[in-house]
Amino acid sequence: MKYITRIKRGLIFFVQRNSWKNTTAEVIGIEGVIEGKPPYYKSQKVYADFYNKTTKKIIDKNEEISSPGTYAYRMIGIRGGRKKK
Repeated sequence: MKYITRIKRGLIFFVQRNSWKNTTAEVIGIEGVIEGKPPYYKSQKVYADFYNKTTKKIIDKNEEISSPGTYAYRMIGIRGGRKKK
């Protein structure tokens, strides 16, 4: 698995597809440099770990998100990130 862009410095964010009832995805990596216009950018591959929203148990690890560059997804949480100096 290669990531050109990796989620850095402890930044964690979660997305949910509008059609998912009980699944949440933690984005762990994005292929390539994020550039271009949102939401499509340059159609990079996005990888995530998928969780059951109720039990918090992992469903799949390190899987590619289908059609990430659409408005079918919404961010549902963000944690961490770079600490200011």
